[in-house]
Amino acid sequence: MAEVNRNLDSYIAHLPEVRAEVQALAEARAERMRAAAESRRLTGDFAGSFNVEHGATDSVIYSNDPNALSKNYGHTAPDGTFIDGVHAFEAGIS
Repeated sequence: MAEVNRNLDSYIAHLPEVRAEVQALAEARAERMRAAAESRRLTGDFAGSFNVEHGATDSVIYSNDPNALSKNYGHTAPDGTFIDGVHAFEAGIS
């Protein structure tokens, strides 16, 4: 009878090839997010705010822009007009 190691998922996640692929995928997604944010910019701050941190088996992409949600999803300008968001976070998912 075949036996499966209980920690097989952890073993696979820690393989150097798998870790490298996860990191490369995170970097590629962050680039897509930056490109989407660059499509409409005033200062370039939003596109430059995307960062990637790599852990032992995972990677996190985040924005350190305090107005990231408004820029991504849209907001109302001081004159009352609605400004569409750039949807950069969604660009990183697809």
